[in-house]
This record gives sequence, C-alpha cells and structure tokens, in this order.
Amino acid sequence: MDKMDEDSKITKPLINNRKKTNSKRKRDFCFYCEEEVLNFARHITRNHIFQTEVQQIMAYPKKSKKRNQLLNSLRKKGNYILNSSGVVKPMRSDLASTENEYLPCSFCFGFYKKKQLWRHRKTCTEKQEGGSKNAQADGQNFLLRHLKIDWQLRDEVFPRMRADKVSLVAKKDPLICAFGAKYLKMHREKHFINVTSRKMRELGKLLIELRKKEPKISSLFDALQPKYYDTIIEATKMAASYSTDKDKYESPTFAMNIVSSLKQCANIAILYALKKKEEYFSVQTAEAEANLKTLIQLLTDNWRYDISAQAANDLNLKKWNKVTLVPLAADLKLLKEYLIKKVEACRKAIKTKIANKTHYCDMVESIYCRILLLNRRRPGELQRVLLNTYRESSNPQSHYEEFDKTLSKSEQILLRKFKRLVIRGKRNRGVPVLLSEDVQADIDLLLSIRGKYIPEENLYLFARPGYSTTMCGYKVLNKMAKECGAKYPDAISATRLRKHLATLTQILSMTENDLEQLSTFMGHTSGIHKKSYRLPDDVYQTAKMSKLLLLMEDGKANQFKGKSLEEIDLNLGEELNIENEEEEEITAVESLDERLCDKIFENPINEEKESAKENTPPKINVNKKKRDLIPWTAEQKLKTKEYFKKHINKKIPPKKYECEKLIALHPNLFTNKNWLKIKVFVQNVYTNKCK
Repeated sequence: MDKMDEDSKITKPLINNRKKTNSKRKRDFCFYCEEEVLNFARHITRNHIFQTEVQQIMAYPKKSKKRNQLLNSLRKKGNYILNSSGVVKPMRSDLASTENEYLPCSFCFGFYKKKQLWRHRKTCTEKQEGGSKNAQADGQNFLLRHLKIDWQLRDEVFPRMRADKVSLVAKKDPLICAFGAKYLKMHREKHFINVTSRKMRELGKLLIELRKKEPKISSLFDALQPKYYDTIIEATKMAASYSTDKDKYESPTFAMNIVSSLKQCANIAILYALKKKEEYFSVQTAEAEANLKTLIQLLTDNWRYDISAQAANDLNLKKWNKVTLVPLAADLKLLKEYLIKKVEACRKAIKTKIANKTHYCDMVESIYCRILLLNRRRPGELQRVLLNTYRESSNPQSHYEEFDKTLSKSEQILLRKFKRLVIRGKRNRGVPVLLSEDVQADIDLLLSIRGKYIPEENLYLFARPGYSTTMCGYKVLNKMAKECGAKYPDAISATRLRKHLATLTQILSMTENDLEQLSTFMGHTSGIHKKSYRLPDDVYQTAKMSKLLLLMEDGKANQFKGKSLEEIDLNLGEELNIENEEEEEITAVESLDERLCDKIFENPINEEKESAKENTPPKINVNKKKRDLIPWTAEQKLKTKEYFKKHINKKIPPKKYECEKLIALHPNLFTNKNWLKIKVFVQNVYTNKCK
C-alpha cells in the first residue's frame, strides 16, 4: 500500500499539469457539396470518390507528401468560397488579426496575412507563370475578379494601387471604377496610370469618411444626392485633415481637387441612369437625373465658400514664406564635370567590351542629366522620349541653307553642332530638345549595346534594363547632384534649373520676341514666364524695391529723376566684408552675379576677345574714395569673443539685434564700431581670418 501511495503521489502532479483546452477545430468547407465538414479528408474519400481530384489524391499512399499537397489544394478551394464574404478560415489564424489583414494567394486560393503573403508565394506548390511581383495587389485583385470592370483599369491600374482598405473600397465601387476607366481613356499616356490610381484612391478615402458619417451610404452613387451635401462637406474636411483648433487644412490640395472628381462622377451617374446600366436600372431616371444635377449646381455655387477658399489660403500661406533656392553656378559646373567623367569611364568600358549592366545604367543616367542640364526640360517630358523620335530626327542645317546669311558665324557653328528633337510637353505642346555632338555620339554608342539589356517591347530612349518602363528622371538628377559633391545638392532640381535659366535672362537685354521664343522653348507661355520663372520675389523686393523706399524715406527721390532702378546706386557708407570680401555668406543670389553669367554663357568664338582684354591694363578709378580702417583694440576683441562664444563654436554669424545688444551693454567701448563690423569680425574669427 505504501508503494502504491507513493506511485499515486508521483503521478498525480503529472496529470494535473496537462493543459485543458476548450478550443475546437474549425470545420472546412467542402468544394463539392458546399457544406462545412469536420474531417475533410475522410469526408471526400467517402462521399466524393468519383470526382477526378479525389481519385488523384487516393492514387498516392497515405501520409505521402504529394497526397497532402493535393488534399490541401482541394481544401483551400473550398475555404476560399467560405472566406469570400468574410475571412473565417485562414491558413494560419491569429487572434489579434482582423479580417482585413488577410488576403488570398492567387495561385492556391489560401488566405494568409498580408505581410506574410510574399513569403508563401515563393514556396507555393500551385505557383504558375504570370502575375505581378506585388503579392498583396494580386491577392486583393483576385478577390474582385468576379466584378465587371474595364479590362484596362483591371490590368494596368489595379496592380499599381496599394493593397489597403482605401484601394479595396475604390475597386469595389462601380462609380469610382467607371470614373477611373473614363479618365484613363482621356489620358492614354502610360504615366497617367499612377494619376488614375491616385484620383480613385482620393474618392475611396472620401467614401470611407461618408460611411462613417452616414451608415446608410453603401456606395458613392448613394452619396451623390442633394440631402447629403453637408455630409460631403464634413467628410471632405475629415479626409483633408482639417483642424478645428488651428482652422487649417493639413492637405489643402485634396480639398481643392476632389470637387472636380465629384462632378465628373455625378455626370457619369447621370449617363448610367439614363442607360439603365448596372445598379442604376432600378432607379427612377427622372428623379435620379434631377438629384444629380441639383448636387452639381450645389457643388459649383457653394464649394468655394465651404471648402476651396480656406484651402487656397492655407496653400498660399505655405508658399509665401518659402525660401526660393537657386542652384549655384559653381555647383552646376561641378555637376557637369562629374557627368563628363562618368560618361568617359563608361565609354571606355563599352569600347573594351567589358561593360556590364551597371555601366549601361550609369551611362544612360549621365546622358539624361547632361541633356536635362543643357535644355532645362521637365524630367517627365525628357524621360519619355521615344527611341524612334531620336532615330527619325535629322539635323536642321540642311533645311535652312537659305537663311545662312541672316545668322552670325557663331550661330552657324551652333546650328551644325546641335541636333534638335521635338517632344511632347504640357497640354500637348511640342517642345524642342537640343543635343550636342558629343551627346549624340554617346547615345549612338549606347544604342549599339542596347539589345543586351533592354527588352524589345521597351520603346523609350532612356529605358530601364529588364523593364518596359522608363527611368525616374527626378530621382536620377537628385542622385547625381549628391554624388558630384555639390555644396547645395537640394538646390539642383528640374524646377529650380528652369527658374535659374529664366532668372538669368533678366540680366540680359532681351526683346519681347526673344522672351516669347524662350517661353516656347521652355514649354510655357510668356505670361507664365513673367509670373513664375522670373527673379524670385524675396530677392527682387529686398534688393530693388528697398532702394526706392530708402530714397522716398530720405526725400531724395527727385535727385534720380529719369533713371531706372538699375541705374540708381546708393552709397550706404558701409560694406559687409570690411576686412575680406570673400567672407560673404553664400546665398542663392550669388548665381545672379554678372561674373557667373559670363562663365555660363561663354563662347569659344569670344576667346580671342577675352584674351585681348586680359592683356590690356586695368583702368584705375581716380575718384574712388579710400576706405579708412579702424583697428580693433584687445578689449573689444575679448568682449566680442566672450559674448558670441556659442556663435563661434557653431560657426553661425550673429544677427543684427544680437550685435546691437552687445553695443548696448558696452556703449563706451564700441563707439567706433557698428553692428555690421561686429558681425564680420565674428565671421572672421571662426573662419580663422583673425585672432
């Protein structure tokens, strides 16, 4: 008995340690009889033995790998029917996950978590050829394959859309899909696929907010009624992140642009209601048409008061105090030299037949940046140049021989050296692109090895190896600007390069006809050129208008009667760089200096004239006043260094009010110094110009 008691004491804890679970195994859905069964393998072998798939399963021995694969494949097909309305039987369940976090595999029909779907697709036993690389987009589109959707929208736009709740709502709504299909037919260029996706997602985001405000709304067609106008306004504010505390839109562009999409959707809904098409066949045509036209009138008359005016103000506030960056001439020169060196290295590799895919990509990107740097084109326009456009273009010199007498010698040389292409610009305008002789030679060399890396279906000149698309122009330019070692790489962008060109033309004496030709070359009108591409407002208003205001303040405006602002030169009595002119802070205004313009527009024909000018002795201005330099005392230097210790360590020039505070603390010490001299002294200290 004692021994049995000891054994029972030993076994009792083992029995108590067993985990008691109340979880039940979820039933599987039978693909044939459309019922949920507990033991799926036993059910199909007993009840569906005459089915072809079941016979294939039974042909393999039990517990074999192939038998289990076929059994799981059949189980997934049945569960897919069950999960189409709501995910209740995923392959790997997670209590913390919701239904929206699962997507089906487009090959085997099994439901997996979004983040793990790509991992399953790599080892999927039913994997087939085809399908995009984006597993989530394929899974979401697979759920919607039963819907009647425009084939171009389904095959081109849907795979590009992010597989989230917003895209799913947009893809399921028939009116949003009809809007996307119509927009895509109006804009047939391939890059408008992304624009179509963005506009559909905007409408999907609005529909989600509308459903939160009004649960009765199931589709966008239900929301397009006059009684829901106020609901649309509130939903738009929520989608545009409107803050009631700040009275400000975080996304003002969304609030301004969504109204045009809503109007187009209303017009499409009228057309579908008149045709009795799809879900509109049960709606009274006259009533639906009247309601939609009333809503369009409300949007036209009241949207600017409810949304657009405030959104436009918020958008303008961001632009008013935005600093205008203009690329420095030194950075542009550095970038050009870097591009030429990179092309030379790739050219040698191609000629010695050791070139690889990396050399091809580097050469394409370098040639693209060189053309962009010369022509100041928009990156999207240039990156979509077709290969046939380049091959079919010819040098214009043969067509204009009768005009040789009207051109100067330098212009005749440029006409022979440059090749002109005409590509599609904004609003279907034809914009020219000029190619120099060395760039043409590099492109021809590149085309000789193009077949090794670019597929035949890719029709673009600046193509991506292995793809049917083009390279991304603005990313390439940003990459090259950083690699070349420019001081301000962020200032080198396509928009700022275009502004830089238009700004420099203000220094030259150009006629209205010249400005019109320049505007046509840049792909915009003369009005846009004068309004958006001229000297930055902060530079012009500070440098030019301040002269006029100072003259009026001093009552000396009459002394400069008949003179322009450029001819007026004020003697301010002080210069910023008293001790060294090279200590000025580098700003964007330096690119407007006439000396830099001479470097940009220099011509080899004028080299003889320039050399002659160098040999002539410089003219001495007798009337120039000699500047009196007042030396700094030891005490002045000590106090200034102590006060601006943090500025010196961080190499930050002091502000005017900071220098004036120092003067106010020691009025007797700094009687012969003003704030400008103190600022320059601090700059010279942290640049080691003085001790």
